[in-house]
Amino acid sequence: MIMYSTRARISGQAPEAIAWAQSVAALVTKKSNVAVDVAARLGGHQDVIWVSRFDDLAHMEAQLDKIQSDAEYQKSVAGATDRGLFDIGSVETAIWRTL
Repeated sequence: MIMYSTRARISGQAPEAIAWAQSVAALVTKKSNVAVDVAARLGGHQDVIWVSRFDDLAHMEAQLDKIQSDAEYQKSVAGATDRGLFDIGSVETAIWRTL
C-alpha cells in the first residue's frame, strides 16, 4: 500500500484554514473516489496534514494527475492561497510505503 501526504502550516485564521482543509479533502475524495483524511497537529506549530492511500504507485499517479488538472480543485487552492490560509513555504508532500 502507498500513502501520499501533504502537510501545511496554518498562517491565517485557524478556523477558516481548518474549514478549508476539510472542504478540499471532501472535494478530492468526491472527484477521485479515494478517501482523504485530514488531521491537525496537537502541540507545536499549527499544521494540517492530508493523507490518502493507494494500492500502488500507478493508481496514485493517475489520481494525482486527475486532481491536479481539475479546475474546481485549482480554483479552491488558489482561493486558499489568496486568503493566506497557509504558509506556502511550509507545504511538504511525501510518498510512503506501508510496512
